[in-house]
Amino acid sequence: MKRIGIVLVALLSVTPYCISQMPGRPEQISVRYTAQVSNAPAGTCGCFTLQGGEVDANWKLIGLFGKRATLDLAADLGADHTGAVNNAGYGLTLSTFTFGPRFTLPATKKIAVFGQTLFGLAHGSGSQFPSGNSLTSGANSFALNLSAGGDYRINPLLSIRVLQLDYLRTQLPNTTSNWQNNLRIGAGVTLHLH
Repeated sequence: MKRIGIVLVALLSVTPYCISQMPGRPEQISVRYTAQVSNAPAGTCGCFTLQGGEVDANWKLIGLFGKRATLDLAADLGADHTGAVNNAGYGLTLSTFTFGPRFTLPATKKIAVFGQTLFGLAHGSGSQFPSGNSLTSGANSFALNLSAGGDYRINPLLSIRVLQLDYLRTQLPNTTSNWQNNLRIGAGVTLHLH
């Protein structure tokens, strides 16, 4: 639990900097706790779990269907950790930064649902990755994040991120296919800035 707290504090501390680098002010910012199931290094599911947090922001690009729906640019920053990968004697911290299009549809006045396809980078650290004839403790790869989720609006400034499901594909080096399938589930809060 202490590590999860540290991860969330770290995400919250870098969020203002990351958002300040984006064009204009975002429509909303979400912070959520996540639990993730990942496949073992050999590529078959002797699966293991990670926990952590994610922060995302989105910028409205255009209104659709009489402005009932929007096409947005979304950016997602996250970190998840486990102390043991299938009792292998080492852990894994998986950090991701992805961005891409988000389609948001207000289902009712209180509920909004979205789907997104995000691309970016993954960084694995504190683990063991093959590199030539040796092992390294860190590696980088491409990341694909396909997500869907829903927010329940409490008031004009605040919503609850009731649920977000992410399929995260990474391509960190391993001893077989050099790709991993990760299923992430999260919930948290959304702050509306416009």
